[in-house]
Amino acid sequence: MKVKLIYPKDENPDYLKKRRGGAQYPLLTFPVLAGYTPGGVESIEIIDEAVEEIDFDDPVDLVGITVMTYLSGRAYEIAKNFRAKGVKVVLGGMHVSALPGEASKHADAVAIGEGEDIWPVIIKDFIKKELKPIYKPGELFDMERYRPARLDLFKKYMKYDPGSSRGAYGNIALFEVSRGCPYDCDFCSVTNFYGKHYRFRNISKLIEDVRNIKLTYRTRLIGFVDDNLYGKPGYFKEFLKEISKLNINWSGQVSVNVGDDPDTVKMMADSGCKGVFVGFESLSPEGLKAVNKKINIVDRYHRLIDLFAENHILVFPAIIFGLDGEPPDIFEVTKKFLQDHQQAIGFTTFSVITPLPGTRLYDRMLAENRIIQHDWKYYNFNYVTIKPLSMPAEELQQRYDEFMDQYEHEMVSGAVLNAIGRNVPYANNNF
Repeated sequence: MKVKLIYPKDENPDYLKKRRGGAQYPLLTFPVLAGYTPGGVESIEIIDEAVEEIDFDDPVDLVGITVMTYLSGRAYEIAKNFRAKGVKVVLGGMHVSALPGEASKHADAVAIGEGEDIWPVIIKDFIKKELKPIYKPGELFDMERYRPARLDLFKKYMKYDPGSSRGAYGNIALFEVSRGCPYDCDFCSVTNFYGKHYRFRNISKLIEDVRNIKLTYRTRLIGFVDDNLYGKPGYFKEFLKEISKLNINWSGQVSVNVGDDPDTVKMMADSGCKGVFVGFESLSPEGLKAVNKKINIVDRYHRLIDLFAENHILVFPAIIFGLDGEPPDIFEVTKKFLQDHQQAIGFTTFSVITPLPGTRLYDRMLAENRIIQHDWKYYNFNYVTIKPLSMPAEELQQRYDEFMDQYEHEMVSGAVLNAIGRNVPYANNNF
């Protein structure tokens, strides 16, 4: 039995123009899922369509496709092509979990929620020719049963030798520490998919996993893909104590309240942390309140960045525009904030508030009749899809586009130099 697992590519040329260049990194969805593949599967292959074309003529028995909202159109097209050849297709991912009725029209089976417990069942049912239309786990996955991701399936895309120019992916190994989030922000789909409570991997098994991958792929650069590594401070500190023994450089995502814990930030630096992604979301307190981002306090942002700078850790902020309650000068306020901290920021991720299906924001925008764009391909966080309150939709789109162009020309070059260690005394060249 031969299985292909496919990440669809984005075919929106306007969006691609807005994407800044840089290293491309894999998603962990399929390498983790592959670790739970039962016997009876002789061959399993991952295809990242952004890197290589799909060979629809290559013989395959079962195809799995993970679906993000803005990629759903392409995902459904891929499914249609395979099904026309008699190949069974399973669709999964957050978009499918939010809209299983829509997805089921394009697949032989849909997987709702986390896949570790249902993927083996899907495979066994397929082998018995008893594939069911819908699969859903009875409960959230127990992270104590987490298996190491099959990163070997990315071998064709990854770089192995220091200094090598081969490979489509950067030489970084990715790991997952926890799932779930209690903060329940209106725009975020994480809580719906992974639950409101943190679930953690066994630290000893996680450390062994990192150690093995570090040796196998000869890389010291490790990325942790969690939405918030600082979700449970006690666990995080134990994690830092153990990870500090591995002589690695690592990055991950933390919440802004880590700024209230200088000792932990110092431990992060001592353990090899070189950069952190932080969801600042907005420089507007009113905007944060509108999306239930209670944990963020704008007045503490400056101190947080300074704290990381003191510990030689670069910050990668995430900023959202178009929130209800934002002032008309939000773009100017944001630009000044970033300029004030330019030497401490590696790069910044920008987006327009987007009501993903399955979120409270989507339900509210739908109820208020404020959704102005129903084509999923525009839900890539770069297009205005709702009627904003701060300014007309056309103005928000224009100002966002202009800001992106301005930021790219005026600030990104310096930020990239910061990230690789030039002109910034504390930036590490290995990051």
